[in-house]
Amino acid sequence: MARAPVVGRNGMVVSGYPLASLAGLRMLEKGGNAVDAGIAASAVLATVMQHATSPAGDVFALIHDAASGRTHGLNGSGGAPEGATRAVFASGMPETGVRAATVPGIVGAWEAAHRRFGRLPWAELFEPAIAGAAEGFALSPAIARQIAGAAEGLRADPGCRAIYFHDDRPLATGALLRQPALAATFRLIARDGGAAFYRGPIAASLARLMAARDGLMRASCLAAYVPEWVAPISTVYRGATVEVMPPNSFGLLLLLQLNGLAGLDSARLDDDGPDRLGYLMAATRGAFAEGEPHIADPRRDPADLDRLLGPAVTRRLQDGVREGGGVGTTAFAKGGTSTLSVVDRLGNALTFVQSVFHPFGAFVLDPDTGLLLNNRMSRFSIEPGHANEVMPGKRPAHTLNPVHVTLGGRLRYLLATPGAHNQTISIAQIISNLVDRGMDLADSVAHPRWTMEFGGPGVFIEPGIPNAVVDALAARGHAVRRNSAQFFGSAETIEIAPGGTLFGVADHRRDAYAAGF
Repeated sequence: MARAPVVGRNGMVVSGYPLASLAGLRMLEKGGNAVDAGIAASAVLATVMQHATSPAGDVFALIHDAASGRTHGLNGSGGAPEGATRAVFASGMPETGVRAATVPGIVGAWEAAHRRFGRLPWAELFEPAIAGAAEGFALSPAIARQIAGAAEGLRADPGCRAIYFHDDRPLATGALLRQPALAATFRLIARDGGAAFYRGPIAASLARLMAARDGLMRASCLAAYVPEWVAPISTVYRGATVEVMPPNSFGLLLLLQLNGLAGLDSARLDDDGPDRLGYLMAATRGAFAEGEPHIADPRRDPADLDRLLGPAVTRRLQDGVREGGGVGTTAFAKGGTSTLSVVDRLGNALTFVQSVFHPFGAFVLDPDTGLLLNNRMSRFSIEPGHANEVMPGKRPAHTLNPVHVTLGGRLRYLLATPGAHNQTISIAQIISNLVDRGMDLADSVAHPRWTMEFGGPGVFIEPGIPNAVVDALAARGHAVRRNSAQFFGSAETIEIAPGGTLFGVADHRRDAYAAGF
């Protein structure tokens, strides 16, 4: 059932957790702009949703500057540490432990965004996160379930055990989660900026932790980190310009899905029957087969974007969609991600997608800083010549995918969702609902979705899709199954109506929350 949109004129914040949205709204009410509000909300997300995001994680951002009409991309992902070679990981890439962590990028991205666009004093942006970490917050049922589901791994790490357990039992719904060390870390960041994190006491603490546990990351790895401003890439889908981040983001795969679907008339995508879902599935499989091998660090393995988004590949994708596509196998990974979108009264806008990769990342929490490490190293390959072959300084492929949609030369929609590889799949369905079916944003987000199976050939279907459609897809050879717990996403979205009214839509699937005025 669709949540009613929140309506505003002066500002809107939609994020994966109520406290984060309210923190962003507070900055807008104080006269801050979208970047100020986004950083404040992002820091709170990294406090209250550490199963999904952390100051020791990464972020990809699209930032729209209303004065110039330009959208800028900010790549806040970190690279592999010094010494990260195939020989070191000969037995395979680790999914947990200190060697699973890449250099964190989100704090550097916060600072870069604020230096370029921010208005409020830097220190003010972290007041809500400091309060939330120091005073604590009551666990929602969704976060309590995440802790309970990961209890075995969390219990094994002393830092995680101290935060997420009481009397050797995982914290339950309503329990107060306090993080005094994280509060102290945020105070240092608020006072000294990125220098504290990458070259000061926070970096020193992380380096000590790594050395004590035979990790690879050194203080020099942190000191060398710099986020990167990049130009977004885009395609035009039935008159709508869709902008995403370039590789190493998965955004390219969304554009390829839309290019494949563009070969059909909208009328063939304007119902809830098996044909429409079959076309969407074919577009997804074709896009991933064509594009995923090229999602890598462009500084080492640049993708030929002109070819991938060009006419020859587009024709091949469209032919595959018309034919219904095969039922190939695509491996998908579980993910821990959170998102937010902000629009201010001047029309400045941003979308952040931030993550520690798998839920609770590396299952390592530094007790001195309260930082939960990411496990992005697990996304690398030890296969020689692979686009994501592990090597020092290289950034891994990221599923993180902020999306901006422009109509008539004006920014109209800000879209993002968690859900690992399924981020682009969910957003493609939302865009098709908006453009092909003429749905409003709330209905487009709430409409039942499907997604690909993790690590197998099947597809998962939300309960709202009729049994007759599921049976028809199964009869066509799709390995279809019902699943209400799979990563169908939880879209945090904003529409900027032609008259300037803002509509914030928070997905009902998780703890998403819209706040505006």
